[in-house]
Order: sequence, then structure tokens, then C-alpha cells
Amino acid sequence: MPVLAHRPLHGAELLGRLRGETGARPVVDPGLAGGLRDWLEDGLAEAVAEVPGAHEVRVTKETLNQVLVCEAHLAACAGAPRTVSAALARGTLVDALFRQWVTVGGFEDPWADAVAALEAEEDPGGILPFVAALPAGRRTALVEEVEEQAQGILRRWPVPSPAWMARTQERLEIPVCGGRVVLSGVIDLLLGAPAHQRASVCLVELKSGGRRLEHRGDLHFYALLETLRSAAPPFRIATYYSATGELDVEPVGEDTLRAALERVLDGAAALCRLAAGHEPARRPNPLCAWCAGLPRCAPGQARAGTDVPRTPDAGDDEDAG
Repeated sequence: MPVLAHRPLHGAELLGRLRGETGARPVVDPGLAGGLRDWLEDGLAEAVAEVPGAHEVRVTKETLNQVLVCEAHLAACAGAPRTVSAALARGTLVDALFRQWVTVGGFEDPWADAVAALEAEEDPGGILPFVAALPAGRRTALVEEVEEQAQGILRRWPVPSPAWMARTQERLEIPVCGGRVVLSGVIDLLLGAPAHQRASVCLVELKSGGRRLEHRGDLHFYALLETLRSAAPPFRIATYYSATGELDVEPVGEDTLRAALERVLDGAAALCRLAAGHEPARRPNPLCAWCAGLPRCAPGQARAGTDVPRTPDAGDDEDAG
């Protein structure tokens, strides 16, 4: 179970939660990663065989979350541009500042630096046009939020050390089943180098909003990807909430990885069935009222009590990756 910090952590205490004691880290089982890969490929063999030959099924934390909640919702949203919200803009801008903190150790003008970072990356999420179109009051509120969270990062995080071996926005691409299925993710921060004797990597996700149930599942997915990539699991995974300075930390054991793999098997098999042209399963849930496919979904209409989709409200949907 994760250890939840219900107060801001600072400096050495924050780093201690992330890095722990070297001698207390678990010994790496040399056969674990290979066994997990074999289990994954065997479990997906039947579903992959139905997928047209040229089709590559990509499994990300977003598609995994969506397909396990409702296949019909994922199908309805497929190909639609992602809706930009103030929460998503905030998350993207704070992520950019966090990367700058890790790489150069600070920033002078948080808003200007965050905007410049997105401009340098050619703003793939379309955040800057959204920000420019905001009414003056909402834009001012967003600027203040980003700057406040940036100051919190400066106050609470210790100065980066080369010994951390910190890497930001590291992309993990794990092809399985002969490349027919690709597990993919981008991790906000990795600390430590993979080791063959004792686990030494800590994965950190930064969130600018509040706690959400799926944050834990996302980290478990990333822990599995890192294990398959490096042949050694991370010893610790964490979510840092930049608005409050709170840190949720969880050790990674074999049970965590097995549970993550079973979840990936369920989701990836469903994604393969959709890629093969099967009718998506409809699972009414509390989010039906916001689904783009609601007018064509009788079970969703019954669950929502309406056939008119509500205006999308991303709320805490701050995730940019």
C-alpha cells in the first residue's frame, strides 16, 4: 500500500522518501522480467491473432484506463482531438517548469519560462492558443496558479545532484508479440540507474491537481514497463502533488507487478478485439453523461438520465502525457 503524506515535504525529507536506504532495497530476481514478458505474450496470443496484419495496437495509460471503464467510450473518442482545459494547460505548464528545475536547478520568471519551453517544443498539445484565447480574468488566475506551484517546487525540492541520475520525460516503448502490441508511456522523472543486484530506480509522476484513483494504476503500469525494459523493477514509485507539496510513495514488489500485468492483459486484449473490428462493450458508469457517444448509446442514456452529452469538463484532467 502507498504511504500517503498529508502535509508538504521539504528538502532532505522529500528526497529520503524517494530514495530511501540503499541496503533496504530489494534484491533483483533475474528471471522476473522474462517471466512477466512470457506471461504477457502468452496471454495476448489469441487476441493478437485476430488483429489485421498491418495494425499495431498501442497500450498507453490513457487507453488502458478508458477501455477498462467502457470500450464504447474509447471507440467514440477515437480520433477526436483532445479537449484542452484550464486544468490540462496548468498541468502542461507546471510539467515544463518541473523539467527545467531538474535540468538547470531553477527558473527566474515561471510563466515566461513555461511558455518558452512549450514554444521550443512546438506546443504539440495546443496549449498556447488555448491560453491566449482565455478571458483576461481566467488567464490571470491560470498565471497565478502556475507561478504559485512553481514557487512551491523551488521551496520544497532540494537542489538536483548529479548523484540522482535524474531523467525527465523519459519515453518507454515496450514491443511485445512480435511488435504487434506496444506498451508505451512517458515518465515525468526517474531517479537512479537500473541495477542487476538491488533495485535502484524510483519513478515519480508530477500532478498539479488533486488525488485521483487512477494515479496509482498509472504508476503500476509504468513500473511494469520499466521492469520489462531494464530487466529490473523500480524499487519505489511516487506521485508528487505540486499544488500541496504532498507525496504518495509506494514500494514495488512482485505482487504489484503481477497485478499490473493482469490489468494490462485485460486492457490490451480488449484493445486487440476493437482493432479486429469487434463491437465495443458498453459499460454504463458515472461518466456516461459526459461521453461523446451518449446519443448513440441506450445503456449510457439510461445511466445518465439524458440523451444530450454535457459540456466536457476536464476538471482535474491535468495530464499532458
